[in-house]
This record gives sequence, structure tokens and C-alpha cells, in this order.
Amino acid sequence: MPDPTPPAQECAVLFADLVGSTQLYQRVGDKSAFEVVDRCIRSMRISVETKGGRVVKHTGDGLMAVFRDADSAADATLSIHQSVKELPALPEQRLAVRIGFQFGAVLASGTDVFGDTVNFAARLAELASPGKAIISAETARRLGPEWRSVLHTLPPRVIRGVSRPVDLCELMCEAVGELTIVQSDHFLLDTEPELHLYLGSNSFVLNSARPSARIGRDPAADIVISDSQSSRRHAEIELRGDKFVLIDRSSNGTFVQIEGEREFQLSREEVVLRGRGHFSLGRSCASSPQLISFVCI
Repeated sequence: MPDPTPPAQECAVLFADLVGSTQLYQRVGDKSAFEVVDRCIRSMRISVETKGGRVVKHTGDGLMAVFRDADSAADATLSIHQSVKELPALPEQRLAVRIGFQFGAVLASGTDVFGDTVNFAARLAELASPGKAIISAETARRLGPEWRSVLHTLPPRVIRGVSRPVDLCELMCEAVGELTIVQSDHFLLDTEPELHLYLGSNSFVLNSARPSARIGRDPAADIVISDSQSSRRHAEIELRGDKFVLIDRSSNGTFVQIEGEREFQLSREEVVLRGRGHFSLGRSCASSPQLISFVCI
């Protein structure tokens, strides 16, 4: 007999990702960087457990945790940011954390949890700025009055895997009580974020000086694609905080292949570009006559 589907339960799922660790490894070497990163993650774990949460697993240079309610997740968010800020930092190198959490139904299997709530929380963490947290408006309504008073409403965004724009809020952690959390413009990362794009023999660089690009058949686009499968205003890339986001605005979709992962299609959705990979307008990367490659620096 197959195992029965585990019963659904409700909880807040939180993802916390360390920002700046890649530059740290490049700058000080594996051993010293590992010690700093490990100290940060242990501090994050203590914050989670102190606020009544449970760490489900580590996710690269970060962790995933669950809480019984949204307020506990918000309390842990504040504690994580504060504890990482207070850790000893290397000269001219400060690490920070971006967090996303979502309250909803999950399926439990052993010590792990699965489901749309988990996937959605992970995507929120990708969109958050260092020192901040992003939650859905639905989760915001579950917070107590103290937390609701320090929410900043964000414009609705289309998120991969969700069919309609989602109302989001940013948790202004630095506004709670007397604590001051370092804000994103104070972080001294080794390098400014850059995205390198390659199309044939042409290359393009996006950074804080040139933070966006329009892509499509329109001759006025920053990157012009002549393929008939592409739309005139097919896609855009924009810098948000320290992340580059690819946004599809087309009829035929944008196909994305991040190195080491399976190809997926964006359809009026957006995704955070990471590492290196390729994307194609209107058709699979494997059959595209004009494949765009990207490298995140």
C-alpha cells in the first residue's frame, strides 16, 4: 500500500539567505570565509530557536525555518538581523541577511515541510534587500498591531509560479523599538553587483550606473532581438537592491536556463538571475537562433 498523503498543517515558513558570502570567499580565502559564514549561520539558528522556531535545514549560506505563527517569524527576523549585525566583521567586509516568510498550509514529511507556502517563501527571500524582509499582504494581516505599524507596502509583483500579481509588504525592521538595523545602502560589499550579458559578439554590462535594460524586437530596445518569436517589448532586466531581476512581458514567454538547473519558462512572470546561464525569447534555449548568456558578478 502506498504511504498516505501527510495531513496539511499551517505555519510560517522563513528563508534567511546570507548576502556577501561569495565576495568574502574570493577576498579572504575558503578557511577564513567559512569560519565567518559558519558563525553567522549559528547565530541565525540561535535567533530562530530563541523565538520558538525550528530550523528545518540549511540552504547553502542560509537556512529554512518554521514557526507556529507570523508574529514569531517576525520576531526571529528582527533577532537574526540584529545578531548578524553585532558579529565581528572583517575590515571593509560586512555580511547581511535577506529574509522572506509566508504563513500558510504545508505538508510535513519527517522533519521537512513541502508545498506552495514553502516555494513562495523562498521566492520572497530572493526579492528581499539586505537587512530587510518581504512578506505577502496575506501574511501581513496575520501580524499583531506592533508589526503591522512598521510595514511598507510594495507595488504588486508577478512571481514565478503564481498566476496573478501578488501584493507584498516590506518589514521595516529598523523601525521596531530602539533597535537600529543596518540598512542596505550601508553594506560594504567587495564589489558592486554587475550583470554581464552576451549576444553573439556583443556584450552588455548592467550595474548601479546602468541598472536596467529593455529586450525585444523594438529597434529602440537596449538589446534588439530579430527572432519572429520575440515580442517588440518582450522582456526587461532591472537591478533591485543587489539582485538582477528578469521580467517577461511577452506573448510567447521567456525561456531561462540557470547553470546546473532545468530550463523553465517565464510567462508574464519574473525571476532573480543568479550565477550564470542563458535565456531565450519566445522559444527554448536549445532551438534559439539568438541566445543571450548572462553572468552575475
